[in-house]
Amino acid sequence: MKKIKWLVTLLVVASIALEIIGCSGPSVPIVPQGVVVPEGFVLIPAGTFQMGSNEGYDANKPVHKVTITKPFYMGKYEVTQAEYEKYCSYTGTDSPSSSYGDGDNYPAYYVSWYDALVYCNKRSMAEGLTPCYSIKGSTDPKVWGTVPSAQDATWDAATCDFNANGYRLPTEAEWEYAARAGDNTVDSLTYSGTSDVNKLGDYAWYYPSANDNTHEVGTKLPNAFGLYDMSGNVWEWCWNRYTDEYDENTEGGSDPTGSSDGSARVVRGGGSSWNPNSDCCAVSCRGVDNPSSRHNINLGFRVVRLAN
Repeated sequence: MKKIKWLVTLLVVASIALEIIGCSGPSVPIVPQGVVVPEGFVLIPAGTFQMGSNEGYDANKPVHKVTITKPFYMGKYEVTQAEYEKYCSYTGTDSPSSSYGDGDNYPAYYVSWYDALVYCNKRSMAEGLTPCYSIKGSTDPKVWGTVPSAQDATWDAATCDFNANGYRLPTEAEWEYAARAGDNTVDSLTYSGTSDVNKLGDYAWYYPSANDNTHEVGTKLPNAFGLYDMSGNVWEWCWNRYTDEYDENTEGGSDPTGSSDGSARVVRGGGSSWNPNSDCCAVSCRGVDNPSSRHNINLGFRVVRLAN
């Protein structure tokens, strides 16, 4: 009889423990012993997920299976103006202003896809890491010359060494996988952090509550992986070329890097002023822009690195 009571007590305790640690959905990834995550980054584990959506815009369809085979570090925040200005200057006609958000902890904007590549390699070189991007056969941005202000075939042909340990833009698949933060059921998670549009404002700066401005990073709630502003604030450049052929062939399988056709690049996450509604903040929502584009306050980026 005592054994039965002891067993019942054990089961109750186990049930309570499971309820506490396991029933609230995904949580921040467990860091393996001996792994030191760089400051300002989050370890994103390898895994498989269902990418895309059966709902919303046609550009987000169809759903397809994707596997991320290697863990990686992703910036906890969008690259800030202080981080960007440490290595780069704003080479267009505009630079951040108090009208749209100006300060060390605001996201960098008025930044093109080309500018982002320069930043990644300069930061990698400064920190003794192997640069990922190559243009004109070189990884040194000094060799690349002036960043184009219009579309440029040479810069469009940039290559990425995904085995290098330097900084780079996330692939579109890496971005969505991190935004979903372990929720891999088709259309069960609408936004990064919540599926309740009434709670979206807790996680995202978006129109109209953002007042058409960017906002300091990390001032809303993070998603389950500990990433901030994956929905809202600024759209974020990804590596991939944008294509309407969004399926198993171009974006499915293991570690997809996208199509080799076209020049326009994918942006993700939605912003603070472009959105007529919350749809663009969805984890599956795909945007597109010219790689030379610096024309708006709503376009920034965050970086990733291979995990040690």
